[in-house]
Parts: sequence; structure tokens; C-alpha cells
Amino acid sequence: MTHGSGGRRPDGQASAALAAVRASWQRVSPVPDVVPADVLQLTSLRQLGAVRRHVRAFLAASLRADGVVAADVVDEVVETSILVIDELASNALRHGAPPATLDLREAGDHWVVVATDSARDVLPTPAVDRPAGHGGYGLYVIADLTSAHGVEIDGDRKHVWALLAKHRQARSQ
Repeated sequence: MTHGSGGRRPDGQASAALAAVRASWQRVSPVPDVVPADVLQLTSLRQLGAVRRHVRAFLAASLRADGVVAADVVDEVVETSILVIDELASNALRHGAPPATLDLREAGDHWVVVATDSARDVLPTPAVDRPAGHGGYGLYVIADLTSAHGVEIDGDRKHVWALLAKHRQARSQ
């Protein structure tokens, strides 16, 4: 997907794709019904390095339990997943309200990752027409790298979730 850069306007097809991603974040969709396997408290942006280390270990152990042992495959799947998880966690801290948590859930061939905070009235809002390099494109990254994503409001809590494939399809050479 082309996000446009440096003052160039995306073509019509890219504009439609960007609009679809923006709309997907404004629809309320329920978190997949899977019991959390691990719940982390999110307290500050400084803590995110420790969160990433913990999540890497969780994801790698999950893949090994599924019989995936090739280090390059584990590394690729884990690092791609970390990009999404880091965006979810940092967004909960930057744009949400405490208390914030990060739930890791296993659902067969997928992980469900849920960032929860108390800013129920602040839905994720992808950047629009922001110059390249000024940030704000993390929600597009999440949409690009996940099987599904969404937002659910439950009482006074907002749950922003993503469904991550554990096993990548083989790439053609």
C-alpha cells in the first residue's frame, strides 16, 4: 500500500485504500473471544523496551510450542508482530488514559493482541495528509500487517485489537 510521501498525492487507488483503512478504525468491532494468556500493565513509554522483550519471549515460545524451530522464521514472524504490538501499546499510552494494559491471546494459528485503556471516547484516528516523517502512520502499519483489527468499547474501557498470523505464507522467489 502506498501511503504517499513528501508532498506527493497518492493515486486514486491508493487514496481509496487509505480511506478504507481510516474507516476501518472508526467502526466498532468486538474483540475476538479468546481468553488472555498474558496481561501486561502499561505504565509509561520508558517501559516499552521491557514490554517488547517480554512479548518477544512470549511469541517465540508460542511458535516453538507449535513446532516452529527455524530461527529465521521465528525471528521474522516475531519482529513483524512486534511492530504491531509496539504501535498498539505506545498508542494506548500516548493517546489513551490510564490504566492501560496489553493482553496477549493465542487463537490457533493467530495471536490476538489487545491494548486497553480508559479513553473510551477517543477512537484511533489514522493520520491524514500529514507530511512524511511527522509520524502518525502506525494505524496504517497495523492494518497492513494484521489479518484483522478493530476497536471495541466496553463500559468505561476501550479495547484496540489486532489479529496476527503466527505462520507466514511462503513467499515466491
